Amino acid sequence: MITAFDELNKLYFSMRHYGDEYKAYAPENYNRMGKLLVKAFYSMYRVNLETGNVIIREDLTEEKCKSLMEGLMEAEKRLVPEHDPEADKIYLWNKDNIPWHLIKSKDWEKISHDGPEFRPHLIPFLQNDGKKHPTAIITGGSFRSHMHEGFPVAEFYQAHGYNAFVLNNRHGMGAGVRRSMNRALDLQRAVRLIRAKADEYGVDSEKIISNGFSMGNRQTINLINDLGVNARPEVVDPDYLPDEVDFQSARLNAYAGIYPATFPYDNHNNYTDFPPSFFIMGNKDWSLWRMMPFVADLAQNGVRVELHLYDGVDHGFGLGDYKFAPEGAEVIPSLTQWPNLLLLWLERIFG
Repeated sequence: MITAFDELNKLYFSMRHYGDEYKAYAPENYNRMGKLLVKAFYSMYRVNLETGNVIIREDLTEEKCKSLMEGLMEAEKRLVPEHDPEADKIYLWNKDNIPWHLIKSKDWEKISHDGPEFRPHLIPFLQNDGKKHPTAIITGGSFRSHMHEGFPVAEFYQAHGYNAFVLNNRHGMGAGVRRSMNRALDLQRAVRLIRAKADEYGVDSEKIISNGFSMGNRQTINLINDLGVNARPEVVDPDYLPDEVDFQSARLNAYAGIYPATFPYDNHNNYTDFPPSFFIMGNKDWSLWRMMPFVADLAQNGVRVELHLYDGVDHGFGLGDYKFAPEGAEVIPSLTQWPNLLLLWLERIFG
C-alpha cells in the first residue's frame, strides 16, 4: 500500500535536483523552492546528531504530507528556468565511470539523497578576466544545504576576486554512507579536475581552498585523514578506469572549516597533508566538544591554525547574516564579519 509519506518522499527526491540549480532560476523562486525542500526533508526525517544516521519521523501526519506536496508542486510551477540548468554543471566523472567505496552504485540508489539521475558536479562562479585567481571549493552542510551555505558563499568569494565552485557531491543516508569514502572521492576529483583545467578556469593551482560548512567539512577531513590526497581511485575501486585528471595533485593549499559538525575525534590526523586551517565556531554549538580537541591537535602538531570562537552563537549561521536562521534566533552583529576575517587570513597565508 502506497502511503502519503511514500508519495511525499518520491516527490521530494524527484525535485531534489532543483536545490543544486541556483544559477538557472530567479532568486525569489529558487529560494521558495529551496526552503520548501528543506522543510519537507526535516518533516520526513530527523538526523541523529550523535551518529549522523537519518531516521524517519513518526509524528508526520497524512494531512501534513499532503500539505507539503501541494507546496512543492506549487513552487515547481513557478520555477521556470532562465536558461538550461545543465549549462551550469561541470560533471566530475566521465559518465558512468565513477569509483565507489564500500557501496556499489546499485546499492547506493536505495540510500541516496538524490534522484537516480544525479551525477556529482561543480557549479562555477568564475572571474573570467583572463587572470589566475585563488579558488575555493565549497561544500555546504547537512544534505548539501547550499541555499545558505553554498551559493551565497560562492558569490561572496567571487565578489572579492576569488573563483569559487560549489561541489554537489554524492550524499546518502545511514552509517554505511559515513564509512564510505564516496564523498571524499568526489572532493578529491574536484581538486584534480580544477587543477587539470586551471588555465581554462583562471585558477592559481597553488591557491586552492576547501571551504566546508557543518557536515560539509567531512569531505575535507575524510579526504586528508582516511582516503588520502594521493590515493588513486582505481586502487579504491578496481573497476574504475583512470584518466589523465587522476594524475593531478589533490593537495589542498588552505582549509576553512565553518562550524564543523563531525563525529567523536579519533586522533588520527594526517598532519603532513593538512594545509593551513581556519575555523569559525560558536560556543553554543552542539558540535563544539568534538571539534575543539581536533583543532587543538592540529595546532599542537605543526599545522598552521586560526580559530575564532563567538560567544552566544549556535550552529548553522551561514555567512552570519541570519538570512535563513530559525525564527527567534538571537542576532549577533559581529558574526557578519567572519567572512572578512577569512579573507584577511587567506591573504596572509597566500602572501
